[in-house]
Amino acid sequence: MLRKLQNKQGFTLIELLIVIVILGILIVIVIGATSGNKSKANDDKRNADITRIQTALEDCYTDAETGATIKNANTYPANLSDTCVTNKFTDQQGNHNLPVDPKSNNPYSYTTDGSTYTLKAYKDDGTTVLTTLSQKQ
Repeated sequence: MLRKLQNKQGFTLIELLIVIVILGILIVIVIGATSGNKSKANDDKRNADITRIQTALEDCYTDAETGATIKNANTYPANLSDTCVTNKFTDQQGNHNLPVDPKSNNPYSYTTDGSTYTLKAYKDDGTTVLTTLSQKQ
């Protein structure tokens, strides 16, 4: 009986440590390779949101031109919370929610003088600005 226990083979501590180190290196490589994907996805969402908001603003401008709203013709809404804009963003429950920045959850920056507007969104690096300018002729 004692002889059977002595002949039992297994992994040494060194072998187990080597396997753990190799797995750790592989995990670090995978995390490093995928870490930029979330940032890129956030930036892609910002681009899509800016485009959607721009479309809503242009629709509001057109509605004002055609008299479909009570707004003055040839003007953009004063702010993004204007009902003309928010009505363009209806979810499945019927709520009107404007797109917000995926990282900060804050609304996008919007300024207008009535005939032009500027939409701004900052990329994940915090310095690069995505901007859309528009002016009707």
